[in-house]
Amino acid sequence: MQPSDGVVEQTADKCAAPIAYSESNHGVGLLVIRRGATICEKYAAGIDRNTPHALFSGTKGLNGLMAAAAAADGMLSLDEKLSDTLTEWKGDPLKGRMTIRHLLSLSSGLATTGPRAAPGFAEAAAVPGQFPPGDRFAYGPLVFQTFGEVMRRKLMARGLAEGPTDYLARRVLQPIGARVARWGGPTVGPDPNLAAGAQMSAADWAKVGNLMLRPGEARRINLDMNVYEAQAAPQGAYAGYGLSWWLATPLPASVREGLDPVARSIDLPQGALAREVPADLVVAAGAGGQRLYVSRSLQLVVVRFADDPALAARFQAAQSNAPQAAVAAVRSAAFSDTQFIKSVMVALQRR
Repeated sequence: MQPSDGVVEQTADKCAAPIAYSESNHGVGLLVIRRGATICEKYAAGIDRNTPHALFSGTKGLNGLMAAAAAADGMLSLDEKLSDTLTEWKGDPLKGRMTIRHLLSLSSGLATTGPRAAPGFAEAAAVPGQFPPGDRFAYGPLVFQTFGEVMRRKLMARGLAEGPTDYLARRVLQPIGARVARWGGPTVGPDPNLAAGAQMSAADWAKVGNLMLRPGEARRINLDMNVYEAQAAPQGAYAGYGLSWWLATPLPASVREGLDPVARSIDLPQGALAREVPADLVVAAGAGGQRLYVSRSLQLVVVRFADDPALAARFQAAQSNAPQAAVAAVRSAAFSDTQFIKSVMVALQRR
């Protein structure tokens, strides 16, 4: 089935539920692919499947794939100490114990908060430790910028004249026919925002989803399979997160008490516990409802873009050391991942 710039004609009625739910929550783009065939596709006027869109924190999922490439290239292992590369961390009672697995599972213990301007790579690496590694889940951009500094130094040690985003493009994205159209901010300094700065089209982000869906594709482009599979399994202090990807691990609401507003806004663990969504769902999630969902059991890839008119103002407020209420507002929309995926599953059942 060939995709189009509107609803695929043969499945328009069957796609009514996910399209309606998405658009009622400021959705501007929807692409549903099952077993390689386009099931639903719909975009707002003036854009199509090739139009770049800000992923916001959906960008984070690219870091796990970069790590899988770097592991295959012999540059890192998940349980190596970060101080092996960030040598200034040696002897630090907290940072000296942190590993790459701690970092990418958001369980590093580094002093980090919710959404704000991402620091430069070197600035991120200079932030002190706050908690013992592995003890607490803490969402924020700092750990991904720290990973950027780790990758920058590892690439330099190899004599490679490329930065982390160049390496990601060469080793992961180009081999699957995808690209980041632009790396944006907000960041402090010239370094790209590995936490929230990528802009990709629906077609290109879907190719990232296809890579997550198909282990054979990961082998074809020579990713380390242990790191690749670790992305989709609990790795740190919170079982609802793997390596840079959110998970639908079945969890009661009580487990999520005390998590920050971002983590609580991803309601898939509760949906999986109620058997309303597949428990193997992995998600790259960005502010305003940007989503890439992947389920191997359903052989499913879903890209969803949104454009909340109030998002830009709220996001900028949260970036500028605003009160916690403003930070929480970035994720306070009514959009529910569980409700959306349930609507997608209706379309699949009617096909």
